[in-house]
Amino acid sequence: MTLSVRTATEADVGRNTDIFNLAIPGGDAEWTERMHTDDERLAWLREREATGRPVLVAEDDGEVVGVASYGDFRDSTLREGFRFVCEHSVYVDDAARGTGAADLLMDELESVARANGIRQMVATIDAFNDRSIRFHSRRGYVEVGRMPDIGYTFGTWRTMVLMQLDLG
Repeated sequence: MTLSVRTATEADVGRNTDIFNLAIPGGDAEWTERMHTDDERLAWLREREATGRPVLVAEDDGEVVGVASYGDFRDSTLREGFRFVCEHSVYVDDAARGTGAADLLMDELESVARANGIRQMVATIDAFNDRSIRFHSRRGYVEVGRMPDIGYTFGTWRTMVLMQLDLG
């Protein structure tokens, strides 16, 4: 196993779509009941590139096994007070869990955020997603709030846990 991280390209869109879609049926990560399409993920990638937001992929011996990115926590164009805050996402293929791919992605994503002047990184996590809460806690994220019953998927009201990392 040889893990590495690089910037995503359009050639990664199909694999990234697959990885995002793995999180949908469980309902505790992607708060949607609709599967993503390659066209949607391509538009997302292009929007991130156009706004200078990173999209990274983790590879294991050349195969994409994870994807991570960050964007505005709140619309910093309209609310410039949030321009130093981002919300991130990190997704890893089920077969790559426990390999260090998520940590490698987050190490690079946090490094890029610091280089881009980001001071605070926010994780929004489903309260049922214990694995993600433990992962972020281990990385130094602190729970700063909960929003009960803020989302609804697959017949279940979802509580959002807000976790924050000071990058300063």
